[in-house]
Amino acid sequence: MNIHRVALSLSSVAILSTTLLMALSACATTSDASSRHLRVVNATYDDMTALAFAPSGSMDFREVTLARPLTGALGSVTVDVPSGACVRDVRVTLHGDRTLLYPHMDVCRHDGLRLAVGARPERSTSLKDAPEAAGSP
Repeated sequence: MNIHRVALSLSSVAILSTTLLMALSACATTSDASSRHLRVVNATYDDMTALAFAPSGSMDFREVTLARPLTGALGSVTVDVPSGACVRDVRVTLHGDRTLLYPHMDVCRHDGLRLAVGARPERSTSLKDAPEAAGSP
């Protein structure tokens, strides 16, 4: 009888170990860069027409496809963050080609961005004034 209990205990440990490994693998997969999401809430008066991410300090922005402009007055959307490093620069384009740059945002630690009236990101420009709009590559 003791041999059966030992065998049963060993098989239970094996099942538990396998279950634990599968759970840890699932956790590792969900923390992968490809599965990060960002919820953007637009509390401004303008529609958000574009959203892009770049590695912090670079100008290598990758646009995120929006189904339609995100309306102001608390419109919200959840987007997939392109794969890459945790710390990113986030560029938001509002109606009228006004852009807001939110530098050094840690998309691993934060899953939301609220665009608000009176908010002061580090840099705000018009696309017409931006270097890439002036004909630079």
